Amino acid sequence: MASRVTQLLSKLPVAAVTNAATNVVGKTTPYLLKYGPVVAKELAPPMPSQIPQIQKGVSSLVKSATTLKFLNVSVKEAVQGVLVGVEVACWFYVGEMIGRGSIIGYDV
Repeated sequence: MASRVTQLLSKLPVAAVTNAATNVVGKTTPYLLKYGPVVAKELAPPMPSQIPQIQKGVSSLVKSATTLKFLNVSVKEAVQGVLVGVEVACWFYVGEMIGRGSIIGYDV
């Protein structure tokens, strides 16, 4: 059995895999250096000092919902909101398809 494993491992194209990994690292490094700090800042959880800002934002959202202020938007803002909603829905359905492993139905 051990000889069979070593025989299979000897047939692997180690140089090709190493070159591919080096290419991937070489191509992604500039992007990681450029966007890494931005991603780390934007995807970080909120700091305790930001909690009052979050509370203020939530209260203004509730206030605008109760006064129906959100209905007073321009056509451009309404179209942008609809497009964002459609995009979110599409990504949700794509994620569902990936999770199911098929486009139609679940395998029961």
